[in-house]
Amino acid sequence: MTALLTVATLAVVATLHGRIVARGLRERAARVAHEVRGPLTATHLALHGAARRGEIPPATVAALELELRRAALALEDPAHARPDDVDLHALLSCQVRTWQDVAEAHGATLTLEPGVGTAVVHADALRIAQATGNVLANAIEHGGGAIVVRTLLVGDRVRVEVSDGGPGLPAAIGELTRRASGGRGTRGRGLAIATSVLRHCGGRLSVPTGTTGVAIELPVLAGPVTEPVA
Repeated sequence: MTALLTVATLAVVATLHGRIVARGLRERAARVAHEVRGPLTATHLALHGAARRGEIPPATVAALELELRRAALALEDPAHARPDDVDLHALLSCQVRTWQDVAEAHGATLTLEPGVGTAVVHADALRIAQATGNVLANAIEHGGGAIVVRTLLVGDRVRVEVSDGGPGLPAAIGELTRRASGGRGTRGRGLAIATSVLRHCGGRLSVPTGTTGVAIELPVLAGPVTEPVA
């Protein structure tokens, strides 16, 4: 009897382990698809937008190149970062240029309102672009309306706030990322990716008080500020 119970227990454990592994692989594949689809969509729409205007200026080419390089990160470990001094305002300007066409395709608008001074962070520029791209995609897909990206310098941290015209997140960021990481639903997958990426940059996601948006917070490396922004 004991032997039978042992065999049965081992069978149950093996079955549960197999299901957990399979679920983990499905979630990993879903994340890869999610990260490849977003930048390619942005690139496609931005190219069409440039074609309608009759030109492709250098700034647009740089913005599209950033998205294509970001797409390649889907198959890399977030821990393998290449940190450097990054002008956050310049990076955001580049990204917003591309994602404005994506927002327009969804009936929304996207604008950038840089804060006072130059915020410089020490991190992997592509990883920051990966995080901000996911937050922008989330705002466009689930928020819509007038989407505004603002940069604020608060103490020794820079906050990138992405506000939109939607009702806000359906649950706390931690809960949404746990659901997505566990393969329970698709909502929150982009936020889960952004959270993982920012963890290796010393940053985090938050929900600013009194807004329906999401903020990225990063430690400031340097940058002269004429007056504090809060």
